[in-house]
Amino acid sequence: MKKGYWSGQVFEVKNPEKWNKYLEKYTAIAEKAAKEKTGNYKPVGMGVPAEMIQGDDLMYAALVEFNSLKEAMDCYHSDEYQSALKELGEDPTETVVRNLAIIEGA
Repeated sequence: MKKGYWSGQVFEVKNPEKWNKYLEKYTAIAEKAAKEKTGNYKPVGMGVPAEMIQGDDLMYAALVEFNSLKEAMDCYHSDEYQSALKELGEDPTETVVRNLAIIEGA
């Protein structure tokens, strides 16, 4: 079965307080998945990019692997992740400038 992935990039954090509340909930989701040892929601890489090939304003990037595309989509739509997203506020762009893509692996 093909894996599913979240590919996220953060360009600017405008409201660190709200962003940190989001990160607390996001981290709890990853910790719960690791504790359950399902092999799902596995951080593959996170942090400041080692090198930027094009552009120079990327603060942070993350890649998370899921057992399947369906599980990646289900996690995004889960109550737990939607609760984390609410921490970003009514208009998340006022808290953070970022991209999140959910894709299927080869």
